[in-house]
Amino acid sequence: MNLTEMRARVREDVQDEDEANYRWTNDQVDGAIERVVREFSIVYPIQQQDDIATVDSSRDIDISSLTGRIGVESVEFPIGENPSHYQKFRIWQDTIQMADEGDGSDARVRWYKEHTLAESSTIPSQFEETIVLGATGYLAASASVYTVDKATIAGKWATINFLKWGKERLDRYEKKLKGLKSRIISKEFYSDS
Repeated sequence: MNLTEMRARVREDVQDEDEANYRWTNDQVDGAIERVVREFSIVYPIQQQDDIATVDSSRDIDISSLTGRIGVESVEFPIGENPSHYQKFRIWQDTIQMADEGDGSDARVRWYKEHTLAESSTIPSQFEETIVLGATGYLAASASVYTVDKATIAGKWATINFLKWGKERLDRYEKKLKGLKSRIISKEFYSDS
């Protein structure tokens, strides 16, 4: 599902499909979707792997080319040893500092990347409804704030109903994210022994 399709799906759920009289602008809907995609990415990121050249006699590796980076899982250097040799490392801005010095050959960096949703999507199809759920929850909550001092057909109940419906959707969305997070298995590649 691309962004246009996701926007239409979100508008369908919040019953905001009258193009002549939208409650939310496309920018507002896209903003809610973007927020949810970022939150989803933190819990369920894309797993990437890149081989990046080390610098001879330096412990630093430039990782500025890893765009959309959420975190780094491991640094294997040198590559191809059996068992694999994983470096202890720390990150400062766009630089990894390894425990060992480089020799000009590649280090294998395994890292986590944000999902994207534009003309195409990196979000697995089984999680698209989770994105819709979160975006509609945020939009409904924003509508409750907007209607506080506005005259509406529903009167004071408009604010209460938007807030209640938005909160219910956000609670379900957060529960789904927690379910995803609990499936992540922590691994240790090396020990201090």
